[in-house]
Amino acid sequence: MILYQSAPDSPVVEISVEGKITDRELRATIERMRDDLERNGKTRVLEHIEHFSGIEPKALWTDLTLGVPLARKITRAAVVADAGWVHASMHLARFFTKAEVKAFRVDELEQARAWINA
Repeated sequence: MILYQSAPDSPVVEISVEGKITDRELRATIERMRDDLERNGKTRVLEHIEHFSGIEPKALWTDLTLGVPLARKITRAAVVADAGWVHASMHLARFFTKAEVKAFRVDELEQARAWINA
C-alpha cells in the first residue's frame, strides 16, 4: 500500500509504504509526484516505510523507467524505515538522484519531518 500526502502550498511530499507495492499504486504515486513537481518545482520527499513485503516485478520496472527520472528532480529526501537493508542501501541513492538523502529509524519520524522541512 502507498499513501501519498501533499499540500498545494508546500514543497514537501510524504509517502507511506506498507506491505507489497503494486504497479497500479506506484503509477498513481508517480503521476501525483509529477504533478507536484510541475506545481512546486523543487520538491522534498519524506518516505516512511514499515512492514515492507516486496514489490511486483512490473512495478519495479515502472519505478526504474518512470520513477528514477522524477527522483532526479527531488532536492532532499528523508527515508524513515524499520528495515536494516533500507539503511544499508542508502549509499545507492546517489546513482538515482542528486538530492541530499538521509535515513532515519521509525522512532525518528518527527526528526525526519524537521530535517525535511529545514
